[in-house]
Amino acid sequence: MYKVLKAPKKVGEATLSGRGLVNLPAKAMRELGWKAGDKVIVEIVDENIISLVRKPENFAEAFAGKLTDVFGDHEETLAYLEGERRSWDSD
Repeated sequence: MYKVLKAPKKVGEATLSGRGLVNLPAKAMRELGWKAGDKVIVEIVDENIISLVRKPENFAEAFAGKLTDVFGDHEETLAYLEGERRSWDSD
């Protein structure tokens, strides 16, 4: 199953300071549940587009189970691994 991305929603504007600082609109912070002190990952998406993603405290917990549509569920992964391991023994 694929996740459908939502269309961007404008929640305000911000201005870059001379030092490259940006104050994010309070409305956006509230809607996302972000708070002062959260770390963000900055990604360049295109020529004039950057993406801010809140950095998870624990990457393993944050991404656990997120790619099941790519790699299958837990049982399918175990079956694949077992088949691979059996092929090693036959050499």
